[in-house]
Amino acid sequence: MLNNFVKDHVNKILQHIDVEAIRARKFKVAVDMINASACVIDPYLFEQLGVEYVAINTTPDGKFAHAPEPIKENLTDICELVKNNNCDIGFAHDPDADRLVLINEKGEYISEEYTLAFGVEAVLSQNPGQTISINLSTSQMTADIAEQHGGKCIRTKVGEANVMQGLIDNNGIIGGEGGSGVIYPLINNCRDGFVSLSLALELLAKRSQTVSEVVASLPQYYMKKDKFPNDGNLETRYETLIAHFKDATADRQDGLRLDFSDSSWVLLRPSNTEPIIRLFGEAKSEERITALFEEAKNLLS
Repeated sequence: MLNNFVKDHVNKILQHIDVEAIRARKFKVAVDMINASACVIDPYLFEQLGVEYVAINTTPDGKFAHAPEPIKENLTDICELVKNNNCDIGFAHDPDADRLVLINEKGEYISEEYTLAFGVEAVLSQNPGQTISINLSTSQMTADIAEQHGGKCIRTKVGEANVMQGLIDNNGIIGGEGGSGVIYPLINNCRDGFVSLSLALELLAKRSQTVSEVVASLPQYYMKKDKFPNDGNLETRYETLIAHFKDATADRQDGLRLDFSDSSWVLLRPSNTEPIIRLFGEAKSEERITALFEEAKNLLS
């Protein structure tokens, strides 16, 4: 028997999405529950949404069937499941189900950045002019979506609590982090994979499109990431980058982010959890971000 928490949480999600539109699409989905939290909620949620599903790793015993980070190299099984069962979409949870990665209808992993982009597009397409909150390392794609709907994008320090504070301070409607986490305060004040998958299904249903078609309709960017040992010489590195990239706008609220006039950017910041420095970058073309990234890395070496 389901406990009250599961029913209450699912019912709250259902109050804020278009259940009838999702039911009418008669989706078939694949899901990797990774033998953890999602095993408890997914079946009830899919039942309420009228979604047919095929699943792997469905025993909530905490014995993860693969490395838990929901990144491409760990998700080959769910990609095959989507393809072999002709599913409309695939979902891959992390163990505590706050993060969610989408697999397209071809069984292909798409960037974890699209989880938040789908959620923001789903909400702002129905609530134009609203404010969103995202962190400094999240794709410009999501900021562009907000702008396309007449909204405003607030950038915060990396970290779920910082994004949530940005939502509170600016009366934001939705936000999150590009690492596959959506925060939708109408439902939950933290990242929630069940909210993420519901919003993704709603967007597909309302648009009558495939995952690939929605992806193709969104702003296109190319992102790169790297990391270095943290030798404690961060300020010198920041000043080196600022002095070299004189045409960039500097943001020092969390490490150093440099924004360029062509919407490309780089971010250098210390990890919150490891003794390393992370370098992120993004641009509208692969050639541009590759050149910009190499230029930054050469300055940092």
